[in-house]
Amino acid sequence: MNKVIVVAAVVAVAAVGGVIYANKHAEGVIIEQIELANKSYAEMAGNGLMPAINLGYQSVSANVLRSTYTISGMDVSVDGLGQVATIESVVAKGIPLNGGLADKASAQIQGVKLAGPVLQLLPPDISVFVQGLALHADYQYRYTPASGELLFEQDTRINDELSLSYRFTLSQMQQLWAYAKELSELSPAEQQELSMQDSYIADVTAKLMTAAINDGQLVINNNGFIERMVDMGSQAGMMPPLDALRGMALMGLAADETLPLSFKESLVNFVNQPNKLTLSFGFTEPLALTAIESGELLPVMQTPEQMIEFANVKLLAE
Repeated sequence: MNKVIVVAAVVAVAAVGGVIYANKHAEGVIIEQIELANKSYAEMAGNGLMPAINLGYQSVSANVLRSTYTISGMDVSVDGLGQVATIESVVAKGIPLNGGLADKASAQIQGVKLAGPVLQLLPPDISVFVQGLALHADYQYRYTPASGELLFEQDTRINDELSLSYRFTLSQMQQLWAYAKELSELSPAEQQELSMQDSYIADVTAKLMTAAINDGQLVINNNGFIERMVDMGSQAGMMPPLDALRGMALMGLAADETLPLSFKESLVNFVNQPNKLTLSFGFTEPLALTAIESGELLPVMQTPEQMIEFANVKLLAE
């Protein structure tokens, strides 16, 4: 019995040690990727292709068992300006560290804020307003090999006052996904070399055109941000007061003869009470991108009403 206990303890310690080693190795890979990115930015800046940007960070952590990787305390600096933005954290889940493309992954970016040098370039009232803003974003995708369907979702938020989220689904993505996987397995230098070839854009476009669009949705949630931004802009003399802007928008909607009545009603409701606005569409059958390119849809998409009916477009204010 004692021997069994000893063996079990040794196995447990070895397993824990293996996980710790794997985590440390993953953290090293992330740090190396940041260093490679900074090197690439420096090279492109040296060639006049972009400003000299440098990424900094305070800590990196990895949990390989959960395939979760976190970079904390990031900052972005630009030559001549210094630190222009800070990022509280970036968390990636399901993303292969050593190349390749996972069929499912997500990322969360928390607390993006503009830093001192940028804020100093703004007028005082706007600087104070922007200083109190923090941007957050969630991204995720899921590819289903059996059906060739790709779901992509993003949610971007400013504080807890405004969010813009969208979701769309594509099908027949097998060719483009296979090509993307091939690219992801190349080294950064090989990817850059490939992207410089004359045939690169044509190859990507050809594979993209084999795909089709299924459906999508765009949602705006406002919790006082629009009103606060307009009030700030009005006090700074940059725009009319909210009531004046609302009146102008309502007059424009009343004069527009192209919008269907249901859309007008939803937009009027949102202008009067800007809380939530949802735009969605969905095709009866997946719409092939080649059909859009060839122009074969023109006969059924001559008017806004035809387009709305064809794509089953809905607009709802809540």
